[in-house]
Amino acid sequence: MGSMSTDPVFNEVVQMIRDSVNLHHIEPSRFEPEMSLREGGLGLDSVDILEIIIAIEHRYGFKIDDAEQGKIHFRSVGSVVQFVRSRQSVQDPPCISPEPAS
Repeated sequence: MGSMSTDPVFNEVVQMIRDSVNLHHIEPSRFEPEMSLREGGLGLDSVDILEIIIAIEHRYGFKIDDAEQGKIHFRSVGSVVQFVRSRQSVQDPPCISPEPAS
């Protein structure tokens, strides 16, 4: 029994993980929040995790500038989901300013 749910952020992160590191042989329903990205879970190495970070940066438009931040937030599927949620909540919505009248 998996955690594939109605949570759109969880489902999207799972899909990005599967696409980024070619884990299509693992059904989305098998992913759990507590599943480790490394040993004892998905068994990913640092290059795989970098691929996931790049995919998340491109998808959500924010940068992960610090390697320590990456180590903290990219431990498990759930920690990645929490990171994405926290970054989404602090980003300002796009601001469209009208052109100044000339």
